[in-house]
Amino acid sequence: MLVFTSYITLKNGKRLYASECGKKAFCFESDGEKNKTKTSKTKNNKNIK
Repeated sequence: MLVFTSYITLKNGKRLYASECGKKAFCFESDGEKNKTKTSKTKNNKNIK
């Protein structure tokens, strides 16, 4: 899966924006599993037994 983002965070913590490099976005490949954000569903499932 291809991922497009307008900035990347460097190892030193600074953000590098694509517009600073003359681009509209950075593009990189992702397997989709590693980079998913985890959301907690505990609020929705509290009353379910």
